[in-house]
Amino acid sequence: LNSAMARLPPSLISALAGLCAGLLITRVRLLLAARPIRRIGTSHNAPFAHAVVHSDLVYLSGVTANADAENGPISPDDSVAEQTKRVFRVIDARLARAGSNKSKVLKAQVWLKDIEKGMAEMNAAWNEWVGDAAFKPVRATVQSKLANPSMLVEIQVTAAR
Repeated sequence: LNSAMARLPPSLISALAGLCAGLLITRVRLLLAARPIRRIGTSHNAPFAHAVVHSDLVYLSGVTANADAENGPISPDDSVAEQTKRVFRVIDARLARAGSNKSKVLKAQVWLKDIEKGMAEMNAAWNEWVGDAAFKPVRATVQSKLANPSMLVEIQVTAAR
């Protein structure tokens, strides 16, 4: 086989390699497309799912402390640390329902109502939640007006399963 390959023109070898790569990519796309998409936490009251699972990835919607209703309503008197910890309780529950956990979080996006006042408290709660440095995901944090004036923080994560 090696001697036969050596006699082939380089352009033909290159074309065959391209053909094989194209077939492999097409096969992978077909396998991924065949995997079902699972939507978790959908309801007629919300315009979105709490989580979407596709392939080996879990995408969570943004979570605020409002989602932690069993611990009471949020208030403007809450601290950023309190609300952040409530957000993480909801994230933990939603990740578990999707077959994942915080050690598999790949990416997080954080929105703070007031980044100057809230960044240190959010980071302290974040570091407590993430724990081991080996599990720290990539993260972006910005200041943003949130949907309710009592909301101080919103966090969205993407995780592996």
